[in-house]
Amino acid sequence: MNHRAARRHAVSLLALLAALLLAVAGPAVQGHTSAGSARQAAAPPVTVTFRTVPAVPGVRLVFAGAALVTGADGTVSYTGARTAAPQSLRLLDTSIDTPDARYRFTRWAGQRDPDQTFRPRVDGLPLRADYTVTAGFTVQYPVTASFTDQHGTPLDRSLISAVEVRGSDARVTDLSVTGTTWLDGVQPVFRDSRLTPVPVDYTLRSLVYDGAQLADAGRQGFRPGTDRHLTFTGNFHDLTVTAHDALFGSATGDEATVTGPGGKVRAVALGPDHTAVLTHLPRGRYTVEVKAAGGSTSPREIQLSQAVTADVTVISRADVLLLGGVALLLVGLPIAVRLGLRRRARRTAAGPGSDTGARHATPDTGARHGSAGPRGPGAPAESAPTQRSEQPGEAREAEETPTKPSRPGATAR
Repeated sequence: MNHRAARRHAVSLLALLAALLLAVAGPAVQGHTSAGSARQAAAPPVTVTFRTVPAVPGVRLVFAGAALVTGADGTVSYTGARTAAPQSLRLLDTSIDTPDARYRFTRWAGQRDPDQTFRPRVDGLPLRADYTVTAGFTVQYPVTASFTDQHGTPLDRSLISAVEVRGSDARVTDLSVTGTTWLDGVQPVFRDSRLTPVPVDYTLRSLVYDGAQLADAGRQGFRPGTDRHLTFTGNFHDLTVTAHDALFGSATGDEATVTGPGGKVRAVALGPDHTAVLTHLPRGRYTVEVKAAGGSTSPREIQLSQAVTADVTVISRADVLLLGGVALLLVGLPIAVRLGLRRRARRTAAGPGSDTGARHATPDTGARHGSAGPRGPGAPAESAPTQRSEQPGEAREAEETPTKPSRPGATAR
């Protein structure tokens, strides 16, 4: 009995100890379990914000399988449970057209992977913390153009062959002469780790009218979006053509030929006053020639930047004859003078005795041979002296040498 009673008493003590242990440890274990469940239930969700630059409403995209659409401010958000699984983002609307603007997707910012900057789909996006992804759009605006001169008179569009504008982004774009052209007005630019919408400004680069360049590069500018209807101005001036004789200065000429920029040729008849006026010519460099009966001209080049008179010099037939006579006189007179001087020099070298020597060569030839008188009957006859022509020098020598008188009583031998 005593042994059984001791065993019961021991079991009762063990039960009492177990009850005490449960009473002490139970609330602590339950509190720890409740705290873990509370912390797990209190973990905040992750929010990813998507925005467009500039703000574009109605842009559709898909993220983590959820379809999203941007609001009036161009933003939309996704909120979901935190997860380590990578997510995908896909832009459904890469272009949106409205009557007043066109939006074209250009690039992302905040997409983490730089290799996916310009793709409409981005993979591997995290969902562990809040962040923002930005989609940049280029905005195009419609522009139309009209063309006038400096006085506001509309130009003939059929004569306009080219219109070019240059943007602040250094791109050159052709404008439609008669229709509408869509130009980039806003571009997303990555600055300071974010996308910023930057407006694009333009200047008129080229305006070709009837072969002439009317544009002053960089002087006429505009901004699409603000300026929807453009007016470009070109300068036009009058050209007066006249001609005068080169030597006499009198008005002359029958027809003028004017070659303008681009090689276009205009022929116009000169009036009774030998003058013609070409009105409303586009500015530029011109070549003017004048045709005259029996005359010739050399082309004259002028720069038409204001009203100009082109006076062309004409060399007429009378000018040619007069110039030819003067030239002949200038060339022939020295030759005639030289020939006269040579002839006079020859006469001087011959001397004045060439005429008088011949007159003194014939009288009393017998005295030169020593004949004193008539011969006797028995005297032998002498042969006649041999006649020869005297040279001019001999005649002069005979004239200058005095004849010696014959001695008295001398006889011929």
